[in-house]
Amino acid sequence: MTEATAAGYASASASSIIGQPISSFLFFSVGRALPFIVDAISYLVLVISLFWIRAEFQQERTVEPRNLREDILEGFLWLWRNPLLRFQAFLGAGLNFVVFTTTLIVILLAQRQHALPFTGLIFAIASVGSITGSLLAGRVQKRFSFGQVMIAASWIMVLLWPLYAVAPDPLVLGLIAFGLYLTETIMSAVNISYRLALVPDELQGRVNSVHRLFGFGIGRPLGLVLAGLLSQSFGVITTVMVFWGVWLLLAISATLSSHVRNAPAIV
Repeated sequence: MTEATAAGYASASASSIIGQPISSFLFFSVGRALPFIVDAISYLVLVISLFWIRAEFQQERTVEPRNLREDILEGFLWLWRNPLLRFQAFLGAGLNFVVFTTTLIVILLAQRQHALPFTGLIFAIASVGSITGSLLAGRVQKRFSFGQVMIAASWIMVLLWPLYAVAPDPLVLGLIAFGLYLTETIMSAVNISYRLALVPDELQGRVNSVHRLFGFGIGRPLGLVLAGLLSQSFGVITTVMVFWGVWLLLAISATLSSHVRNAPAIV
């Protein structure tokens, strides 16, 4: 399951290696509206390509009447009553809170270095890190326990993140992003696959949608709003250090959590 989850990260990262430099070139050399037009066209192509999918993704089953409110509540309660999944939701929200500020922070740092045209290259290097992490995730999951991966990855992020504040040029920014994306991909792939293995098949949609709500619906937008406000009011370096403090709290929390440290192996 870890390999399947990691494959999704690899696919997304591979497209970023090509897409990021092209979008940067189009934005700075051709026209600022063009990258958004190309992006919109790519989504149209994606929608059309869905008509060529012929595989059946679900087994035949009897369709029963559902109540959306009850389904959401059932998923939330099932997750909340499991201490490890509850902590995973907290950790996922924190991870999204910090990680998805990377784009804004790197752009602001590149602007500070008068290197905005190189942002596409920086993110391409970062995407290589994500692909590398996706290739290593399965091996890491087999060699180390869930708790060891979560704790070690959290502390590696703590060590790497503040280097953004002292990066002297775009190449170093790219190398830092490479390390962060590599670590985050391994951490996320192991975390997601472990959760998928814990949740019963009939509750996968309900539990995982609630879990994603914490990360994508709460952590990510709040992090981006705070990063924008901090960078506008106090500058990008201060923003980097504030979010480093969040990483530190997450790493300490993962280290102190007995549920993470003692999480059983899943065969």
